[in-house]
Amino acid sequence: MKKRKTVEEGRVESLPSRIVSQVLDALFSRRLKPGEFLGTEAQLIETYQASRVPVREALGRLEALGVVSIKSGVGGGASIATGESSQLSTALAVQFMLLGVMAEEVFDARIAVEVRAAELAAMNAEAGDIKRLNSILVDLRRTRREGREAIEAILAYHLAIVEVSRARTLITLMQALSQALLNLYLDASDPAGSVGAETGYRSLGEVLKRIESRDAAGASRAMHEHLLRQRDSVVRRLKATRPEGEDA
Repeated sequence: MKKRKTVEEGRVESLPSRIVSQVLDALFSRRLKPGEFLGTEAQLIETYQASRVPVREALGRLEALGVVSIKSGVGGGASIATGESSQLSTALAVQFMLLGVMAEEVFDARIAVEVRAAELAAMNAEAGDIKRLNSILVDLRRTRREGREAIEAILAYHLAIVEVSRARTLITLMQALSQALLNLYLDASDPAGSVGAETGYRSLGEVLKRIESRDAAGASRAMHEHLLRQRDSVVRRLKATRPEGEDA
């Protein structure tokens, strides 16, 4: 089959790329649905009027993107994958690292996610959610943790607040940001001072109080103030500990 030029790129598009594009277009237009069976290799060869090699290459690319799942053997074939937030959050975390996203950018994204999440949490929290958040916060204040363990515990609490928002996109973004934030806190040298300070726990307690009282605007404001302090503290220490000229 002949290759064709795409309008957008003005260059030759390979057959595997065209197959990938067609599957993605069908998925985004909802002509394909999660879990739907695409076909066996033989069926896909017939569908796309292609040989085995480009079909396999296209399927490999789609599988790497998390778009399809492939089962081999009798009864096997390719199906549209079902949603998996952990796969997306891991991919995002890796891209943050590969792109060299700076500390300020990570915190700005965090603020956007968590401020909105706190607002939604105040709207959507149920009694069990409030009880769980209170329990976690009490444990954080009572249990002495240091270094990585302390950072992971506090980030898990922040994620728990985001989960109460019931917003799947925000939850996935926070999962991705948590890995980047963990690395930033570790690089900032004084993790206990940044995530274990009593003032930090008090401000998180204020966020929780606003969520519990259904004060969406207050929860949003309290979280924004808390995260701005965290941003300023971590960025300042990173600039002090990293060599001159190295991005924070």
